[in-house]
Amino acid sequence: MKLANKTVLITGASSGLGAALAYAAARQGAQLVLCARRGERLRQVAAQARALSGRRVLAVRIDLTQPAQLDRLMTVLKQKVGTVDVLINNAGVGYFEKALDLPLAKVQHLFQLDVLSLMQLTQKVGLTMAALRRGVIVNIASQAGKLVTPKATVYAAAKAAVIAYSTGLRMELRPLNIQVLTVNPGPIKTEFAHIADPSDQYAQAVAGIALDADQLAARIIRAIETQRRELNVPWPMEIAARLRTLFPAIADRLIASPLFDRK
Repeated sequence: MKLANKTVLITGASSGLGAALAYAAARQGAQLVLCARRGERLRQVAAQARALSGRRVLAVRIDLTQPAQLDRLMTVLKQKVGTVDVLINNAGVGYFEKALDLPLAKVQHLFQLDVLSLMQLTQKVGLTMAALRRGVIVNIASQAGKLVTPKATVYAAAKAAVIAYSTGLRMELRPLNIQVLTVNPGPIKTEFAHIADPSDQYAQAVAGIALDADQLAARIIRAIETQRRELNVPWPMEIAARLRTLFPAIADRLIASPLFDRK
């Protein structure tokens, strides 16, 4: 699928990887629907994306954790956009705290945004794609869902759920000619790391391996166009995740050691 003249809906588009995806899709000539909670920053991204593509860019301020607002989004899509060709579920949050210390409110918010809202929006948009028997759904998961580390326990559980959901969804939607791409990135140079760990210890520890958001966004767009099943980056983390399934006890001891655990 080439993205020129296609309608791409991106959640969490006001900053970080979501904004980078908006710019990357705009450069390919896509029409965009950008969603996020932060209205002013979202409008800024929309304006820049519009300048890059010269095409329509619709900014929708929305809290994805509120089901009523999801319904409103679908109404806006029906009235102003019509068909969504590509859905990119990028919105998410993380908290890097020990599982026994993480407040229940944070656990609930994390799973609501990273998992349940993703599933709800996928179902709503997926039904419109199924009626037309075409479309692409991209779920941004994480290497954390496969390579679990201390203090990322709850976040990893949420991303593991997204990976499993995407795998089953891919099998269900293949007969309907709907592609499902799972993206499992490692650390990215965005404000996510500071939100997950306000001390910035984690951001400093992974600075040497953190991915560039613009480069990652370009790779995701290529993966959409070439109908990839999964995109796993960086490759050393993917190899480590595979080795862990072969040598779990050794891997657990190594990853929990000060040599690897930098949170």
